[in-house]
Amino acid sequence: MRDNLKLGRVGGVRVGANWSLLALAAVVGYSLAASLLPKDVPGYAPVAYSLAGSLTALGLVVGVFLHELAHAAVARQAKLRVDGITLSFLGGVTRVEGEMVKPPIEFAIGLVGPLASATVGAASVGLSVLAGDAGWRLAAGSLRWLGFINVLLAVFNLLPASPLDGGKVFHGVLWWATGRRWLATRLTAAAGWGLGAVCAFGGLLRLEGGDELDGFILLMMAWFLVTSAKQEELVGRAQHVLGSVRVSDIMRRAVMAPGWLTVNAFWGTWVSSASDAAFVLERWDGSGPTGVVTAQQLAGVPPSLQWSVRAQDVASPLPTGGSESLRPDQPALAIAGREGTALPVFDNGAIVGVVLAVDVAAMVARGTPVQPRTWASTGLRPASAGAGSAG
Repeated sequence: MRDNLKLGRVGGVRVGANWSLLALAAVVGYSLAASLLPKDVPGYAPVAYSLAGSLTALGLVVGVFLHELAHAAVARQAKLRVDGITLSFLGGVTRVEGEMVKPPIEFAIGLVGPLASATVGAASVGLSVLAGDAGWRLAAGSLRWLGFINVLLAVFNLLPASPLDGGKVFHGVLWWATGRRWLATRLTAAAGWGLGAVCAFGGLLRLEGGDELDGFILLMMAWFLVTSAKQEELVGRAQHVLGSVRVSDIMRRAVMAPGWLTVNAFWGTWVSSASDAAFVLERWDGSGPTGVVTAQQLAGVPPSLQWSVRAQDVASPLPTGGSESLRPDQPALAIAGREGTALPVFDNGAIVGVVLAVDVAAMVARGTPVQPRTWASTGLRPASAGAGSAG
């Protein structure tokens, strides 16, 4: 889920907000100011209701942040790296790097978020009682609604469907009971699709009955559930396919080659002896690689153009820097979150392989776990000039 608004860092963790949370806060603030608070606590000026509604919406955002912060804290306690937090509709996403190697860890991380929301809700209700006793009726009404919304958020998030926290709790239980992580992922994703369908049907019924606000919220929930469940299933499939192997098991071996050759000349000199390689193309002036090309890309050039189009003209670009280099001995899932269609793999300062996005996509689409290959630092020759390295 994308950050549409950067909010800074807390404890070294990047925090951002998705537009869906901002939309929810706006809807909550408007509903409270326009109808709910005037009905519950009559007798105040419109500006007072607007201020109270806005502050309650802000309190909701803070509650969502505490919800996600609880996830991050437990993940760090389990020695997992937290890459960032995105606050969004119905909670948010805490991006945890690394594999949750034990179901109890996933169970604990999933459960703590709803517990945090329930705690915020209970504290809000308690403060509303104190505010009422002090005669602050509007503050008491706002705090009651804030408590109700947070408790509702906690209860809804405990439903056993992906991507909700309850889905993660349920996933941890299924994983522990069956020992099959991918099966647990498929079941919780299917539950997410089903819950999304129920929300969509309910939203359409609300709209048909003239309740635009509830209908809009339910349809928004349906969209969130379905798209997020699809993403969770995709991530789970990648974990199933790549989770037990290293980068060296999914990369193509790298061969340095001249990028200025025409496709026809390149094919006869290089591809014929290393058709499965990833060719790292040199620049004419020796200033570094210009891209990566494969036999499949070269074969896509029409025959009539193979005498004029150069290999570098159809190559995929290499990352220009700004990210940590891949190593052959890293887990294959280390490629997650990295941008680029071709990722070079370095060993002792030399490019020894290239991970291609198209290859990874094909592996994940097949759904069959990748088998490990034998690799050592001397097992693959690093990219170097000359046709001899193609063999």
